[in-house]
Amino acid sequence: MSIKTKVGFIGLGAMGRGAVSNLLAKGFDVVGCDVRSDALDWLRAQGGTPTCSLAELAAQVQIVVCFVVNSQQTEAVLFGDDGLVGELAAGAVFIACSTMDPSYVRALEGRLASHEISLIDAPVTGGAVGAERGTLTIMGSGTREAFDLALPVLRTFGSRVHYLGPAGSGAQMKVLNQLLCGVHLAAAGEALALAKHQGLPLDLTLEILSSGAASSWMLADRGPRMVAGQFDDISSAVDIFVKDMSLVLDATRESRFPAALAHAAYLAFLGTTARGLGAKDDSAVTTHYELAAGMP
Repeated sequence: MSIKTKVGFIGLGAMGRGAVSNLLAKGFDVVGCDVRSDALDWLRAQGGTPTCSLAELAAQVQIVVCFVVNSQQTEAVLFGDDGLVGELAAGAVFIACSTMDPSYVRALEGRLASHEISLIDAPVTGGAVGAERGTLTIMGSGTREAFDLALPVLRTFGSRVHYLGPAGSGAQMKVLNQLLCGVHLAAAGEALALAKHQGLPLDLTLEILSSGAASSWMLADRGPRMVAGQFDDISSAVDIFVKDMSLVLDATRESRFPAALAHAAYLAFLGTTARGLGAKDDSAVTTHYELAAGMP
């Protein structure tokens, strides 16, 4: 793929903006679409080309990266009013980076193939920081031919780009990833809430826990927000983990696999959402444990 290849990009949230910045920095032109005018203004300021029309985007590109929230939004992008299907040229590649149900992804591949569009199922992990630094881990799946076409694009925002096989394999791996992320995040929230309940100094508690065997990526990244009790700087919302852990539980039910820790973490996120904090940063899960302990 040559320099200045034009790439379509849908979803200019925290993750999408980091990925777009890397695409632009590494020589790609980007035509971006988002429902928010401020996101389009941001893209224009970065040197990209904003558009409110998916059809207009589709007319300019052969490869599209999609960073929307879930399968419902992906469905709307592809098959809704002003959707990409019917507008993208034959041979186009659609890269789906969202966390979605593997069965939906497998079915989607066949639906797109009937329109001569190749699907690359490419969920990511590494957070907004990883997207900004171009260090995401990418779990790619689909046909090898389409994956090879997508690879130069994926390598702009992913430092570890893996090919896992048929479409849906990436989604399966992301479910496993989210199981651990959700459990680690809920456990971090529980530990820091217990420290607070016991009157331990929270800054020092976090420093100690983060420096030894008890540490995790989630504790190091979300712990400072838990300690500060500030959940407005959203990296990923609580509601996102309610959705993601629901996918985990769906997978465990389908596999007849007992996953007690995943269930407990799901209930912690759901309980946090029930308190009206679903739109807050997911570090707010610590408040679930504070409430259970009767803390103010």
